[in-house]
Amino acid sequence: MKKQLLIFLIALPCVLCNCRNNTTASSGTKEDNTVEAFYPIGNFIRSQLIYIDSMPLAVLKYTTINHVTDTSIVDKKNFKAIAATFMTPDIGSPELKPQYEETSFIDATLGTITLTYAPNNEKAVIRKADILLKQENTGVKTIYIEKSFPGIDSTVTQKMLWTANRGCQITTLVQKKDQPEAVTLERYVWDDRD
Repeated sequence: MKKQLLIFLIALPCVLCNCRNNTTASSGTKEDNTVEAFYPIGNFIRSQLIYIDSMPLAVLKYTTINHVTDTSIVDKKNFKAIAATFMTPDIGSPELKPQYEETSFIDATLGTITLTYAPNNEKAVIRKADILLKQENTGVKTIYIEKSFPGIDSTVTQKMLWTANRGCQITTLVQKKDQPEAVTLERYVWDDRD
């Protein structure tokens, strides 16, 4: 079954490419019958919020600044605003989708599929998005998103990692001119079982 799935996943891009490159005999123009959809990150995060709401466990927040960690509990309703940072902006929206390129990689040794989204312009907020899927069922293992917000006197970079059914973290790096980089790590954990 795994070999059949691997062959299917390898052959699918070739089939889709051939479908898109067909031309009509009458007009001589390319006919594009396929619509490439990006992985629905927002839908996945919303499903994770439903999962978190169904669990009788609290969401723990660990904030680390200058190697000092503070621990608190986050109300699940307030956590939804934090999770929204993983969903916005939506690179799959009609306005942003043309600004991004998708590449995929199958690692048969690890049994994973990686979908990578990279912008084709320098001003895009999302600089990179990686979705790591399990090859056997295409379930999400992790989502990594990197954002950049350039300002007049500083640049803010967010490196965000969501681990399915376990937790997420947001590392915020603030670089001001002639100052050392300030780093804040916020980890949110709702299931820390190994």
